[in-house]
Amino acid sequence: MKPYKYYAGLTSQVGFCATPLRLDSYNRCQFSCEYCFASTRQGYGRNERLQIGNPTSLLNRLSRVFEGKISSALDELISHRVPFQLGGMADPFSRIETDKRVTLEYLKILKEYDYPVIVSTKSTKIVDREYLDVITESNIYVRFSITVVDPKLQAKIDRGCPPLEEIAVAAKELHTQGIPVCFRFQPIIPGHEQYFKDYLAVAYESNVKHISAEFLKCPIDANKKFGKSLKVILDDNPIQRYKDLGALKQGREYILPITYRAPVLAAMAKETRGKGITFGFADNDLLLHSDGNACCAASNLYLRDSNYFTANIVSLAKEKSIGERLYFSDFLAGWVPTRAISTYLNSKSRIAVSDSTQPEWLSYLQEMWVGKLGVFSPNYFDGIEITNEHDEHGLPVFIKTHSKIAELVNLSCTSTHPHNRVAEGL
Repeated sequence: MKPYKYYAGLTSQVGFCATPLRLDSYNRCQFSCEYCFASTRQGYGRNERLQIGNPTSLLNRLSRVFEGKISSALDELISHRVPFQLGGMADPFSRIETDKRVTLEYLKILKEYDYPVIVSTKSTKIVDREYLDVITESNIYVRFSITVVDPKLQAKIDRGCPPLEEIAVAAKELHTQGIPVCFRFQPIIPGHEQYFKDYLAVAYESNVKHISAEFLKCPIDANKKFGKSLKVILDDNPIQRYKDLGALKQGREYILPITYRAPVLAAMAKETRGKGITFGFADNDLLLHSDGNACCAASNLYLRDSNYFTANIVSLAKEKSIGERLYFSDFLAGWVPTRAISTYLNSKSRIAVSDSTQPEWLSYLQEMWVGKLGVFSPNYFDGIEITNEHDEHGLPVFIKTHSKIAELVNLSCTSTHPHNRVAEGL
């Protein structure tokens, strides 16, 4: 078992995510979810040799950074108190934690610095007494991931994970301790959307503050790597099932069309907000419609003394009103890390920086802005359209528009909603 060299870094979604700092206790997960995102992506998975994180390294880094010694882009983001996402690649509470207790040590260190952290897990171990003693009064926000599927099938899809009933008990306990909880309904299995109401009712009764929701993505190797029960649900041929629903291939995944996803998610958002719970659209192209200003988790509403990485496309668009134009030069008005980011990106995301007169991050953003880094140019996101205009540097100009999804259910695209339990102080 070797040390996990890349236990901390930036997520691949840094170009449109306000919380791109990843922190992992282990390089792989010991749950056996049948859709396992990690095992269907290159470079990670259940078959990788187990590596463990280094709490001492984290402690040394935080100590150094808050003494003013900054040596990397990661350090810059930490110095700005951008929240860590603990469990960005692998669940921090799978079985190995009982023995190695790396997550427990991370949580102690983060509490020492009152550092903001979003914990993502499918486990209820976080409410075991030794963990609860640490996280009480910590600067923490807990996000439980739950598959939206016929409840009778959940145990077969989320193999090895606690049932919803146990997660609900854990959520109530965290609420009692003053710790905000999010239910992340991910993935939503197509054809099982109607069960969302059942899961939402459990969330409401468990005093959950926020719901985020995202449909299942179908990787190109899904027919081989999806589990047996999930393949049965998807007609024993997940890829063909997705194609039949109009899915298009994006990179290594098939994504359901927005015409399928948007009406369903908009209705979920309306019902969730009607119960006084904030809502996040976790599908990337719908991020602009999420409550809060920190991507789908709305963590800016629930964490204290934290800042967010706003030098990204979604954050820029959220600051604009309908009809306002988005210029690349708008990024120059905000904070941008000055040190290199390329070492924190995987090989498929890295760029050859040709303009040494500006920070590397701006070069990365510029490549994304003009569509050279896959699909994630500004007009990929619902509510942003490209114009025929160009700025003085020849870069395209975009405009924030009335969104089709917002019009569909009369949703507002504002950052927060007045009738939620946060505003009411509950």
